[in-house]
Amino acid sequence: SFAINSATYAEGMIFIGLSNGRVQAFNAETLESLWVYQDALGGQPNCPIAYADGYIYTGFWNSETKQANFACLSVTDEDATKTNEAKLPTWTYTHNGFYWAGAYVCDDFLLIGTDDGASGYTTGKPSLLSFDPKTGELLSSYKMNVTGDIRSSITHYNGKYYFTSKGGYFFEATVDAKGTIEDVRTRQLYN
Repeated sequence: SFAINSATYAEGMIFIGLSNGRVQAFNAETLESLWVYQDALGGQPNCPIAYADGYIYTGFWNSETKQANFACLSVTDEDATKTNEAKLPTWTYTHNGFYWAGAYVCDDFLLIGTDDGASGYTTGKPSLLSFDPKTGELLSSYKMNVTGDIRSSITHYNGKYYFTSKGGYFFEATVDAKGTIEDVRTRQLYN
């Protein structure tokens, strides 16, 4: 089985999300398997795989109301003699789930949006989370004041971070250099 998002290329490798909370790494030149990660909570691999500085980052989803992990994996092939080596995570974080949520990663922090832990569009409130990208330490968390899962990638422009939600909202976040979420502005989208 495979993910509904595209593969990610970095450092001569291709990374692909697979069913049941798995990510597989391949040599981009030979297409030989290098390692396979199996997440402890499993889940659908619906999030884009982000790469930064020797690590990949992705989240999983188990249902509207079950928890799932966001994972950081080193891209290093620790045992080049095995093609199905079991990869261990550098760190994981458990929350309401991550669906189509693409992380923004820089040297100092990682930003990711979460599902809201409730069915539908009118209950539950998602969170914006900031982590140390190498250790997984939660630097900051911001609970949204509106309903709807955050199901978009986060983009950055001119010191601001932008994303949307399943509930029909557009967000602009201000985050300081240490990864502290200082402010989030919300605008409702109209079709």
